[in-house]
Amino acid sequence: MEIFEATVQSTHHLSPTLKRLRFGVHGFTSTGIGDEYVRLFFPHTKDRNLLSLPVADGDSWRTVEGQPDAPMRTYTIREAGDGWIEIDFVVHDGGIAAAWALDAQVGDRIGLNSPTGLYECPPDATSQVLICDLTGLPAAVRIAELSDARMRTELVVEIPDDSSRLDLSHVPQLVVQWIVAGNGVAPSVLPQVARKAVEQLVDGEPRPYVWVAGQSAALREIRKMLHRELRWPNTQYKVIGYWVEQAEKWRERWDALDASTKSSLDALWDSFEDKDEALIAYESELARLGL
Repeated sequence: MEIFEATVQSTHHLSPTLKRLRFGVHGFTSTGIGDEYVRLFFPHTKDRNLLSLPVADGDSWRTVEGQPDAPMRTYTIREAGDGWIEIDFVVHDGGIAAAWALDAQVGDRIGLNSPTGLYECPPDATSQVLICDLTGLPAAVRIAELSDARMRTELVVEIPDDSSRLDLSHVPQLVVQWIVAGNGVAPSVLPQVARKAVEQLVDGEPRPYVWVAGQSAALREIRKMLHRELRWPNTQYKVIGYWVEQAEKWRERWDALDASTKSSLDALWDSFEDKDEALIAYESELARLGL
């Protein structure tokens, strides 16, 4: 792993709810995977250029002794080129990253680590269904852009209001459905969307690859449906929690858990050979704890 320093080169709003920032970053190498993500390290004070960047430590990182921990959040890369990357930020009240991005100006600095991608569409797939809320839209569009033009791609997006729609006509193989729901302003309908998508499949036809990203709690039902109810192999889908409701309060509740409870949660990962089954058990325990 590497840690990089990035500088804002340009900013503009794609919609009232989505703001794109282009960063200059030296030495960054994209994985080329559509949903690759990085950890962003933000200034720890109101001084937007005062960074306390961690240092790489094997496959992770550590804070330099005597320095404060940099606030960290995870974001997907919308696009990457030679010496630059672009990240789309959901604009909303509250939250360290959203507040920073809303006020971002050319010259502002942040840190980030090496990217990791999760999207793994089988090479023989001929179609895919991408389901997400606004936080997953940048990755979903990039996935569609990077997919073979012969790959039929259906995208279903939850947006907070109609002003969040984007013109995606530059991806001709993409069929888009916009749904006003979720995104912290209304209950998410992504579980119903996912169920409808699989119920519409025709027996005997090739199964599409299904990629889902959005509010973590809303996606737990989808993972259970695909893995336990339908018994799809985990090579056929990817379900990724991108955010939690009232994240700052969630972190406070997490930090308040005693060491024994956290240890029991960690142990769940080693209790199952099937990692998706381990994740379902882990998420069920989080739900029981009010997380």
